[in-house]
Amino acid sequence: MGFVSLLRTLYAPSPTMPDLSLHLAPHAPWLALAAISLALAALGIWAYRFGFPPLTALARRVLPALRVLALLAIVWLLAQPVLEQALPASGRHVYILEDVSSSMALAATPTGGSRAKLAADAAAQVASALRGRARVDVRGFAATLVGGSVGDTARAGDREATALGEALASLAALPADQQPDGVVVISDGITDAGRDPVAAARTLGVPVHTLVTGDALGADRAIAEIEASSQARVGEATPVRVHVRSSEPRGAAIDVTLREDARVLATAKVAAPGPGLEAVAEMHVTPARAGLGVWTASVAPLRGDAVPRNDARQVAVPVAPGKTGVLIIAPGLDWDLTFLRRALQGDSGVALDTRVRQRGGAWRALESGREGALEVSALHGVSVVVLDGIAAPDVGAAFDAALANFVREGGGLMLLGADAPGLTRYARGALGRELVIERAGADPAAAGALSPQVEPAAADLVLAWDDDPARGAQAWRAAAPLQDVLAMRASGADRVLVRGASSQTPLLFSRHVGRGPVLMVNGSGLWRWSLSGNDELAAERGKRLWRHLARWLAEPVQGEPLRVQPEHWLVSGGEDVKLLATLQDDAFRPIAGARVEGSANDGHGHDLPLTFTARGSGGYEAVLPSPPPGRWQVQVRASDKGRDAGHARSEFAVDTWSLESLRSEPDSAALALVAEASGGRHAHARDAAGWARALETRELTRSRTSSTRLWESPWVFAVVIAMLAAEWIWRRRRGLP
Repeated sequence: MGFVSLLRTLYAPSPTMPDLSLHLAPHAPWLALAAISLALAALGIWAYRFGFPPLTALARRVLPALRVLALLAIVWLLAQPVLEQALPASGRHVYILEDVSSSMALAATPTGGSRAKLAADAAAQVASALRGRARVDVRGFAATLVGGSVGDTARAGDREATALGEALASLAALPADQQPDGVVVISDGITDAGRDPVAAARTLGVPVHTLVTGDALGADRAIAEIEASSQARVGEATPVRVHVRSSEPRGAAIDVTLREDARVLATAKVAAPGPGLEAVAEMHVTPARAGLGVWTASVAPLRGDAVPRNDARQVAVPVAPGKTGVLIIAPGLDWDLTFLRRALQGDSGVALDTRVRQRGGAWRALESGREGALEVSALHGVSVVVLDGIAAPDVGAAFDAALANFVREGGGLMLLGADAPGLTRYARGALGRELVIERAGADPAAAGALSPQVEPAAADLVLAWDDDPARGAQAWRAAAPLQDVLAMRASGADRVLVRGASSQTPLLFSRHVGRGPVLMVNGSGLWRWSLSGNDELAAERGKRLWRHLARWLAEPVQGEPLRVQPEHWLVSGGEDVKLLATLQDDAFRPIAGARVEGSANDGHGHDLPLTFTARGSGGYEAVLPSPPPGRWQVQVRASDKGRDAGHARSEFAVDTWSLESLRSEPDSAALALVAEASGGRHAHARDAAGWARALETRELTRSRTSSTRLWESPWVFAVVIAMLAAEWIWRRRRGLP
């Protein structure tokens, strides 16, 4: 019995199974292995050429055969043999993948006719030509592979992307009896989503033939991308960069306009960069009103434009009502006040008002130079109040009460410890009881000066004073210690940002009073953090820290029980919209397990229901599948245990622009690469009938096989061990050594 015959016995016990083929590694030293095999065969036969003790004829034949076969198997396993077995015939199953993405609605030729119509005709012609030679299954694909026939696309939004690689991967994941023996792709070749189609075709392991639909359509202008700030403010200029593509000759003038509804916000002119390149139009917009600004960038119409719908694209920017008002109150000038003012004055988004007490009790506004009383009206339009070494009761009883209401309603408060008595001076007044400033005299490490040590949980906030976290951490280690530090302890509700090195004494820590955040600075000498003899970035780093903390204190808290906001203010056409909601009770604790629902309306007759799913910690999520383009208003309500738990409003916008509209030219080269990588053929869809009839069956499909690497198979090693064991046991029973 030969070695291959043995393998046939092991792997093909049924006479109906296909034939097996055995392959060695490409560079296996088969001549040397053949010589060794002859030597081992001779050795096995020689080992049983003795006459005593006598052996039966059967034993004299079988024992050498067992030894020789076992030794030969061990030697030839070194050549890394692979056993290939043809899978059961599947009737030459061929899949025709027809592109049904929205780009197929473009014209196939400059004279007319859509690519979708050309693709449908080509699919029918290929299926007719292959009838009798293969079992044909026509499937559509766009963002995903369509489950049934071409017309079964689940949603219109699925058409706003083309993912050929994902479609081919889906074929590979089908059950074995449904997998393809060949694939024909009919598409314009524009792939803008999913995995690499070339790699997916190569992995599929069968010929992927490609038919391109459409020809070059001529000149086209398009808005490729818009860059804008994540937030803008009323009255402040914000930059907007519009990326323009054009197939026009390089240097042609292109007018770019930015609008909000019918109002022109900015204009620019760029020169056409040439085919395949982008030009950037730099603009500056000064918003006139707060809210969600939805701005539309467009290029001037081009005569004979191949794809007019890519001439415009939108961007959504939340516009804040104005600058962040910061009121600083101090009994006099000092270094900490000077450096804090310098940091905030350099922030164009901050409206700073600094009041310093003069002799005689009058207050001077440093920014305007005016003197007078410090009235409660100074809190109007302010988001953050900074008290530098002065308690609110020392300003006045009315101001003390107004400041307490300001904080409880959500205003930010920063308390600078300054010199003695430090933070304990703020234990008086309307907020004294809620501030809970406790001394801890048992901390001997707080001896009046402590070096800062950032808490890991606060690194995202405090270490943001440098773009490089490692460099920021190093700067904190080198930062000067604070003076006049009080030995005190943070309460359980406090968030400690910075504590003293080798100490439990907090240096920067925050807590909430009502809805308002309060940041306390335990000590003086903050100005030293902006000075360093060997760090040229220290000054800018210190300014950035205090600007960041001021904006953090100014961020509005969730005042209403229910709050809802889209994950993205603007989505491209065909994309899903995800809405995120949070729900809390009167004590600002999250409410889980409530019922949250609502609707979205675009003001033009489209009213879509919303049902939110709980996501834990008072969070809820709803997904709106590919809503139509427009500006949508969202209304949401929540109920908990049968009672009304809150109402909320929000908005989002859906653009008409999509990736499918960006490119107008078919990508024949990409489809040719897919065919080449898989051993398929490439042609144009208009020649589909003749191409399919001329395609030979052996080129159309490829027989699928399964491979077994025998040197890794436990069954092969089990057979070898069994043969050696059988020979050894038989020898011992016959009395042989």
